[in-house]
Amino acid sequence: MGPFRFRLAKVMDWYEKQSHLEAERLRMCAEQVVRMHAEIDQHKTNVLAHQMELLAKPNPEPHELAALGPFQRGARKQEHRLRQKLKRDEEATEKQREISQAAQQRLRLIEKLRERREAEHQYLFDRELEEIASEAYLARYARELNEAQNLR
Repeated sequence: MGPFRFRLAKVMDWYEKQSHLEAERLRMCAEQVVRMHAEIDQHKTNVLAHQMELLAKPNPEPHELAALGPFQRGARKQEHRLRQKLKRDEEATEKQREISQAAQQRLRLIEKLRERREAEHQYLFDRELEEIASEAYLARYARELNEAQNLR
């Protein structure tokens, strides 16, 4: 019996590469979600700083106060757009998580199959080795018995 060779080794390698690729895509999606959270926080900080700067003035100009309303509406619209982008990114991340988990599951399945086939191979190898050992023992026993009978 020859050494163990898993016939689906190339398939298993491909599944492993696919699993790593999907995990990398998931990492990139998660990073995009983190970036969007940071962008939303930065936007809020900028809007708040601008409003505080205007309201901190002892005598703000009337046109500055008049521009505050449209500025706030624009800021809310921008935040809404950012939140929509965040929601799309979170949905894409969840979809990619499912894809990544499916790829990992396929890989685990073929790894278990490989382990099972390797265990079967080892069992058959051990059994063949035991048969050879028992045949050798019986041959030696028969030879010793024959020699003992010839000496009488």
